[in-house]
Amino acid sequence: MKRIEKSGEFLVKCLTYPLRVSIGICRCINKSTPDTLEDCLPYEIRRKEENNVGEETRNDSGVIPKSQS
Repeated sequence: MKRIEKSGEFLVKCLTYPLRVSIGICRCINKSTPDTLEDCLPYEIRRKEENNVGEETRNDSGVIPKSQS
C-alpha cells in the first residue's frame, strides 16, 4: 500500500511541477520589475530638434560632410 501512496504523490508532484515553476517565475518577475520606466532609467528621452538656419547639416553617421567644391 505504501508503494501506491508514494507513486501517487510522485505523480502529483510531476504533474504540478510546471504549474508551480511558472507561478514562481511570474511572482519573481512581478517583484523585481519597477512600476514605471522612470524608476530604473536616470536618462531623459527627447526628440531631436530641427536644424537651425545657418547650421551645417550632418549626414546619418553624425559627421559633417565636406563641401563639394
